[in-house]
Amino acid sequence: MAEETLDCLVIGGGPAGLMAAVYLGRYKRRVVVVDEGRSRLALIPRTRNVLGFPDGIEGEELLERMRAHAAKFGARLEIGRVERLEKRGDTFEAVAGSVRFRAPFVILATGARDVEPQVTGLAESLKAGHVRYCPVCDGFETQGRRVAVLGREQHGLRESAFVAGFGNRVTWLSMGSHGACDPQDIEKLQGSGVAIAGDEPRHIHCHPEHGISVELASGERLDFDVLYPALGLRHVSELGTGLGAEASPDGQLVVSDHFETTVPGLFAAGDVASGLNQINVAAGHGAIAATAIHNRLPSILR
Repeated sequence: MAEETLDCLVIGGGPAGLMAAVYLGRYKRRVVVVDEGRSRLALIPRTRNVLGFPDGIEGEELLERMRAHAAKFGARLEIGRVERLEKRGDTFEAVAGSVRFRAPFVILATGARDVEPQVTGLAESLKAGHVRYCPVCDGFETQGRRVAVLGREQHGLRESAFVAGFGNRVTWLSMGSHGACDPQDIEKLQGSGVAIAGDEPRHIHCHPEHGISVELASGERLDFDVLYPALGLRHVSELGTGLGAEASPDGQLVVSDHFETTVPGLFAAGDVASGLNQINVAAGHGAIAATAIHNRLPSILR
């Protein structure tokens, strides 16, 4: 097995990992990014809240620009998966395919995966931009439209209230879970104009130019311009927790102000770390983590 010694290994090539790579490359550090190619950024049809792109940019294009930016300053991107991460003394060892990487520091930028609703027709509707996962990112663009939120109990209730704040006609597809919520919260939600449909959805009919129809188990069809699944995230933190890193109940890794986990030398940035799941926030995480690592690596003063 080939071995390579680095200053820092970055695992994950989304906004957090690539921003960390830009910084480390510009600090003249040896850095490799190992990426599976599953960044949530690639699923975004167009984002308009990334600074410098007020008219928006497609997620895949932004990702390609970030990769090129990191490569320009010496970071190397390897497509693959880190199957094993271990710590031996002060050195981490990671195995990705036929290569073993050794480094005193690792940044986990492994992100999160959206929990997808178990309905047919989802992929086509997602591609058309009618199913979206982040109202924080693009709720502004939904103003005055017919919006559905598909989620259970408090999570679904809170997201329904959030998107209603943009002046939308909102329906909460609660899958029968609204009965478990505080009656006062339900009353406030309905008082703000949010409708509640309790039947389970079973299929999404996509009309690329006109929105979607959600077919319920009862046979009823409800028409919407946009649907937001609100079923939560699965944070990809197993490499960290496998080393003993502390995580919150939802899987996000607990980090310091400089994004170091509870395992010395192991950092986490982006959605896998505690904080708001946003492109801009993830990039900031990566910059802070990379700078903290640079400051702890050997310099001419040491």
